[in-house]
Amino acid sequence: MSTVTNEQSEEMSKLAFGSNHMLAVMAEIARSSDGRFSTPSISSATGLPASTIHALFKRLKQLGLVRRTDEVTADRIRIYQRAVHPTWEYALRLEAEADARAAGTFTIEWEPATATR
Repeated sequence: MSTVTNEQSEEMSKLAFGSNHMLAVMAEIARSSDGRFSTPSISSATGLPASTIHALFKRLKQLGLVRRTDEVTADRIRIYQRAVHPTWEYALRLEAEADARAAGTFTIEWEPATATR
């Protein structure tokens, strides 16, 4: 499944992560069935250039959310691995919210108000 970047998704990404494209990249990483991915696979899914993806991977590596493995494919493509972390579920939920907002179907849920005396 590829990420369809829309204006709402980019806006949510900028607000949550300080980057217009981080949400799309994180959602694709989160969708990896075995937690492994490469720059070309993320680039293909998101339509983003490799240079953008490398910059975002650098930030994710600094956070300890992804790491570069020692594995290299026959085509000399480096393989990365995501850490087990709740951030990935958050990225998918945030992406779904952005899609729902773009479609006009999002409704926000609020905690019930408690009476103050």
